[in-house]
Amino acid sequence: MKKYFPFLIAILALAACDKRHDFIRDNASPTGLGYAPVSTNTLQNVVPTPPVNLGTSAATANAFAAGATIRTELQYFSQSPVKEIQFYNTIGAGTRTQVAVYPYASAFSQSKRLDTLLIPYTIPTAASGTVIKLEIDILNENGLRLPAPKVAYVKVQ
Repeated sequence: MKKYFPFLIAILALAACDKRHDFIRDNASPTGLGYAPVSTNTLQNVVPTPPVNLGTSAATANAFAAGATIRTELQYFSQSPVKEIQFYNTIGAGTRTQVAVYPYASAFSQSKRLDTLLIPYTIPTAASGTVIKLEIDILNENGLRLPAPKVAYVKVQ
């Protein structure tokens, strides 16, 4: 046992050197203008229990009835001040249209340790049989955005 003691001490010493996870260091990168916002959650319809993931492509879009209202939760963080959250849709092969703009309001979730925003969306009744692309983007006061908007797809029954 004594011959393994130095080896055991060395292993414990190496384990003690492990860095703790730092959300800002691990997810945000400074630029000359400040920081860009960060959002890593999957967009879900949070109305049912348990929540249902929205589709990540037109082929995997979940079906919803025309006129139904879904609510998706955006979880985000920004070291630099956030100006607004922009919400867009594209119905079928139509053009991208801005649905809503949400000015920044602090909504820090203690359990998630991030700001959160619940975004309601009513499925258009005229869109029956099509796929709708939903996009959410975060714009900071410094002009920086998410590297790519959050995207989800829904199919209208």
